Amino acid sequence: MSDLNKVSLIDTSEEEQANLVQAIPSPKTPVQKQHDNLLDDNDDDVQPHTTTSATIAPEKKQQQDEAIIMTAAAEEEDWESDKKEHPLASLSLEEYENNDPWAAQPEDNALLQTNVDEEEEEEEEEEDDKTAEATLVQQPIATTSVFDVGNQQEPVVEEQLDEDTSATKGFQNFHDSDKIDDLNVTGQLPEWLVGEHFTIGPSTFDIKYTRKIEIDGELQNASAFYTFGHWFDALPLVNRFDLNGSRNSVTYRHRSTSRRLVEKIREHHGYAPQHPNALYMSNTNQTVLSKFLGSSKASKPDAEPCAARILANIPGLEGRLFAQNYANHVQELDPFDLKPTRLLQWNEINPKFKGTSSCPNGKYDSRTGEYINFSMEVGYQSVKYNFFSISDKNPKGSLLASVTAPMAYVNNFSITPKYIIFVICPILANAGGVKYNWNESIMDSFSFRPSEPTLFYVISREKGDVVATYRSDPCFVFNHINAFEDDRDGVYLDMICYPDDTIARQLTTEYLRNPSTMQPSRLVASEVRRYLLANIEEEKITYMANNSLIPSKTSVTTRIFGLFGKKQTPASSDLEYNNQDQDMNKWYSWMPIATYDKRVQPSIELPQINPKFSMHKHTIMYGLGFSAASSLKDGAIWDSIVKTNMDTKQIEASWHQDFCYPSEAVFVPRPSIGPEDEVGEDEGVLISVVMNSAKSTSFLLILDAGSLNVLATADLERLVPLSFAHGSYRLREN
Repeated sequence: MSDLNKVSLIDTSEEEQANLVQAIPSPKTPVQKQHDNLLDDNDDDVQPHTTTSATIAPEKKQQQDEAIIMTAAAEEEDWESDKKEHPLASLSLEEYENNDPWAAQPEDNALLQTNVDEEEEEEEEEEDDKTAEATLVQQPIATTSVFDVGNQQEPVVEEQLDEDTSATKGFQNFHDSDKIDDLNVTGQLPEWLVGEHFTIGPSTFDIKYTRKIEIDGELQNASAFYTFGHWFDALPLVNRFDLNGSRNSVTYRHRSTSRRLVEKIREHHGYAPQHPNALYMSNTNQTVLSKFLGSSKASKPDAEPCAARILANIPGLEGRLFAQNYANHVQELDPFDLKPTRLLQWNEINPKFKGTSSCPNGKYDSRTGEYINFSMEVGYQSVKYNFFSISDKNPKGSLLASVTAPMAYVNNFSITPKYIIFVICPILANAGGVKYNWNESIMDSFSFRPSEPTLFYVISREKGDVVATYRSDPCFVFNHINAFEDDRDGVYLDMICYPDDTIARQLTTEYLRNPSTMQPSRLVASEVRRYLLANIEEEKITYMANNSLIPSKTSVTTRIFGLFGKKQTPASSDLEYNNQDQDMNKWYSWMPIATYDKRVQPSIELPQINPKFSMHKHTIMYGLGFSAASSLKDGAIWDSIVKTNMDTKQIEASWHQDFCYPSEAVFVPRPSIGPEDEVGEDEGVLISVVMNSAKSTSFLLILDAGSLNVLATADLERLVPLSFAHGSYRLREN
């Protein structure tokens, strides 16, 4: 059993043996101790623990509560003349789909509940007292800062900051609730920004359970914890932000979407998934036999973790909010209360879309209205990647192509108007795929092979066949940026690349909570590469003559080696390929080389472009980066948002605030108001959920995408864990 999942017991004296035995988890940082009371998530009697800068007297607190209620009542009267725009108005499904602004139910708003239970008030006062005592022990730091909103600097005097300002707070449990909050907005939202913004990320890292142990011949209760071992494995939290630029308001609600799974883990003291790719890198704390003794019944909608991506719409599927995972699951959520309502697999839509895992990052073609994705079908001796498309016109979908290729972990791909660009990095199946079929985690089922190339498959969308394959240096990729065709029968592909899979193994719960133990000591730097797949039509002949040499077995050890094909050279001396001399006697030596050049200084992740430039040449790219100070700090994670120019290879602008750590910054383009209104590539906003570690809270950040100046912020009044997943938005007409 790994250190992440082990059970520790309190030593008891003879006088204490009759008492209830409590278990002590592995040694914790002060941040972990601060969040111990969040480990019983989904228990109604657990209150969120936050660190405040000062104690609020009960009388003053009561006056503040009454003021909030009176303010909410006044706003209620103001909205009576315009009921449809009330954020708490009750709307029908038809009204919602016809672009009416708000969709929350009135009984969900805690601010309008005037009958407050006296017992709840007493519990809140006790919690304030406890928090105040903890604050005195922490010895907060007093500071004066300047906050820049709309090019106006507003001084904030004598803020009380926590002593711990690290990012480790972003990897603790989140306390869930069903209430809706009207957030305090500082600054001004753009008038056109009216709609919903959805994000998904971790909610539950640790689950507390009780087990029986024997002490001196007597059975007693002991508490223990199951901890997910990787950032990507934590059970999901979905956030919904309703933004109204005309009213300059933001409404927030959230939900943990795997509540049933929490109870299942608590009951079984661990998690044994019944299908591959369910875990990224976590110890199940279960026996091998348990994986084969699971229930054959279909999983309930909230019993599968879908935490990799959230989409406001998937063409061809009924519903208005969907979450996806690395396995073959699509989870439909109610867009109002975020409750999971349905769980399906792609082969339920069309039997031809069969496979045991899928890609969480499907692509949307706005020209054709198609959503394109693939599922991986593992056979006895070969692996097929089944690419398919669905749309509103064709909800049953069509199988575009079935590609036989090495069994690999593939997180992303790209499309152009003519092609699908499918990249297989050499993170390949172990033991012929046995661990994968035994439902082991992704990083246990696949290993990086530095002696193998990165393969590029060019698939014709029209013909449904592979028309060419290319090779390049081995690398590891989380995210593609974009792909576009040139006028010389070539395709350019932009990706965020790493030298190997070390970055994936650094993002474990243990390393992120204890960054001083991270190995290597700093996050591996990425490169923004632009690959050139040249002369695709000419390379058809080469591919047709040699494609039988491409290994189709599930294990690298079964590959065929030979001396076939022609020698390839880079198209330009300015482009890179490092392994040309070593590769002349390999099975892939016949393949043309995909050359590349480096476009942006390291290190950037979670890239974003204006979605209107998808499949077209783009100039501007956004992403998360490092500030000058954090780039040299061991164990540091991304703490900045950057704007880069892919042509000049320069960083044009950046946003950074001390002690703050952003999650993905989603680009929302400004809508055009007419045929003569040309919207620039960087006209829009970036939206990110940012954790302020110094204040132990988070805020919604809205940046001008051109300058990265702050337009507005909305205080969430709670700490939301950091996320590496992908969000989505849905704009409505003003």
